[in-house]
Amino acid sequence: MNELFHQNLGDALRYRAEVSPTACAISFPQTGEQLSYRSWRDESIRIASGLLELGIDQGERIALLAENRIQWPIIEFACALAGAIFVPLNTHLRRKELEYILGHSQVKAIFLSNRFRSQSYLSTITSLLPQLPKLKYLITLDKPKGECIDYRSLKGPEKSITPQGGDVCALLYTSGTTGFPKGALLSHRAMLFDGSQVSLRLQINSKDRWTSMIPLFHCAGCVMNILGCVLTGARYVGIDAFDPVSMFQIIQAEHCTVLSGVPTSYAAMLNHPDRKHYDLNSLRTGTCGGADANPQLLARCATEYPIPHLCNVYGQTESATIISCPTTNDPERWSTVGKPLDGCKIQITDPTTHQPVTQGCIGQIEAKGPFVMNGYLNNLEATKDTIDEDGWLKTGDLGQITKSGNLQLTGGRLRDMIIRGGENIYPVEVENCLLDHASVEETAVFGLPDDYYGEIVAAAVILRGITGAGSLINHCRERLARFKVPTMWFDVKEFPLTASGKIKKITLQTLATKGDLKILHNSIANKAPGF
Repeated sequence: MNELFHQNLGDALRYRAEVSPTACAISFPQTGEQLSYRSWRDESIRIASGLLELGIDQGERIALLAENRIQWPIIEFACALAGAIFVPLNTHLRRKELEYILGHSQVKAIFLSNRFRSQSYLSTITSLLPQLPKLKYLITLDKPKGECIDYRSLKGPEKSITPQGGDVCALLYTSGTTGFPKGALLSHRAMLFDGSQVSLRLQINSKDRWTSMIPLFHCAGCVMNILGCVLTGARYVGIDAFDPVSMFQIIQAEHCTVLSGVPTSYAAMLNHPDRKHYDLNSLRTGTCGGADANPQLLARCATEYPIPHLCNVYGQTESATIISCPTTNDPERWSTVGKPLDGCKIQITDPTTHQPVTQGCIGQIEAKGPFVMNGYLNNLEATKDTIDEDGWLKTGDLGQITKSGNLQLTGGRLRDMIIRGGENIYPVEVENCLLDHASVEETAVFGLPDDYYGEIVAAAVILRGITGAGSLINHCRERLARFKVPTMWFDVKEFPLTASGKIKKITLQTLATKGDLKILHNSIANKAPGF
């Protein structure tokens, strides 16, 4: 179906509920919960009506802080039906990170789980209320406490808003080079386009059951997976958080046909000793993205799970998820990320001159099409740096075009971003955190190659006096999501510098890889210095 048939997410869900009212739309086998497309629509309209009754105006921001659960997609579409801007929050974020994002986005209401695993979301958000004067409503998905609104009690006269296709639908935060996350503004049109086009490439249909290792707060979860199902009538099969055995059980019991994930998760499933005890033969196709994927890993997954038509894909938050995706029978679907989505363009440019380079040459990947974000919230300078006057999105990633016309990632990035198991990490954010520690004189954070995560976070520090690594690790853990906390720590006396005084991180990476830096602490089990 042409994604432009629908003007907004609400229209898409209404349409699907009309043509497939009783079809199972969402299933969470671990809790035994299911929704038909009609019940999904009805619940989303109820929540949207409740938000409008509270006084939520069109364009105001509504956040969601919760693990994958059946209420998640209901709330995503309720925000669209209310004309609000949906702000999904990374479940790993800590207090300081949440305070910044909620304040920057001026969120008026937040839906949240009381807690998930070791994190008490409700107590954290409640304690932040004095610093967030715009935040008026806390809506709990669990047992209500204090002045929280019970999610189940939301209601009002049935009504909804009809946003235009170019209106902002969602605000997704991605790490920024200034040390603060940037909020990417995604339109209804961009999200519908991406969900539709990826589904076409993967040949998704109403008989498919699409499960995913990806959290719904990622654009791949809330755009590619959820919208892909709505636009095709497929079933989304959810899991609260990735675990290899739970994933095996769900695929086998639910006869899932499509699987999405990142290289780290695919490797964890591939190498898990219990995999041989499960029947995964229902899998037909899927996507692997979020980090440079080893073609040999994907080939093994394709034959050993098996998932024969697994595809390596490429995209980013600023493109509403996917930029390029192979067809399911493309012979290069593991070694490349295919061609750009239909109606879109990719060019490879010289990072200095910004002029296109010849075929086969490495340069910056630039993309153009309906999937490009509207811009960054309250950051005109960063928006201009990222999207040029002709609408080309500068991805900051390096790649080349193969003879077949497919895009091939070379693994390099213009920015210093580290991709650890599919999570984007900017060193400057970790560096700023470390510089707040009284014993840190200077620091440089960089990525090191790792067979499991793709990359791990390393920190070289110049210390004042004697300080143990434990103090530095605890300092980071209290202020950063766990995946951002450095794994390798190096004690240095001085940094290699450029002529202009900048730290040569490439030199540090080389020295660390060779084992020529003094290790302060190594959290990697069963790995020796010089890995």
